[in-house]
Amino acid sequence: MGKLEQPVTAASEADAAEQTDATEQQGLLLHGIVRARGSERALAKLKGTPGDELVEHRGLAALVHAVPYRLPDWNKEFIQQHSATIERAMRRATIVPAPYGIVFRSREHVVDFLEDQHVALDEALSFLDGAFEMRLHIQPSGRRPDVSEGELADQAASFYTSLRRRSRAAFTLPPAGRRVLSAAFLVNRADWVAFVEYADELDADHPEFQFDLTGPWPPYDFVRVAFFPREKVGD
Repeated sequence: MGKLEQPVTAASEADAAEQTDATEQQGLLLHGIVRARGSERALAKLKGTPGDELVEHRGLAALVHAVPYRLPDWNKEFIQQHSATIERAMRRATIVPAPYGIVFRSREHVVDFLEDQHVALDEALSFLDGAFEMRLHIQPSGRRPDVSEGELADQAASFYTSLRRRSRAAFTLPPAGRRVLSAAFLVNRADWVAFVEYADELDADHPEFQFDLTGPWPPYDFVRVAFFPREKVGD
């Protein structure tokens, strides 16, 4: 799983405090990183709403949206718009998704970030290229009260192993509630329908379990983008 560290700058509480009138200064909210290649029409369609733009540098492009340069509002609608932009982009290109709330001061700072993190971003895009994320949660259905918790856990582990073989990468997530397994799978775009069909077969063959498979999603769980303001790098 890739980890990107130490970008050049992002909005922080200290940055916001220094702005006498932050709402008047425009910044750029980062949605994610794609490769600046392919047809111009395909890249242009990544910009789905007014204010979206691609900032390109050395074969990479940051998909950003114009916003006030300040800490962004943690508004459910804004977060959903951010997610929807990433999900729309993933249907046209491989994207390294950014968490909601990263705001750069200017295009120049975005370019600096693309330069500083070029190797890590390039490796992340290569790792994610041509793949979607699928998420699976499994819990007992209650139809087989005679099956012990240990047996249920062992069976769920075998499901994970079988599905792992049909994916490019996978890892388990901390289960919550009654779940006996939660996992994320990185699945090739050409294979995700077959992946779903196989999971449905497992579900049908094992009524003692309840499967909850969702996706395809952007590969949120297979890359971590960590941001630190430049003045804190190396402290």
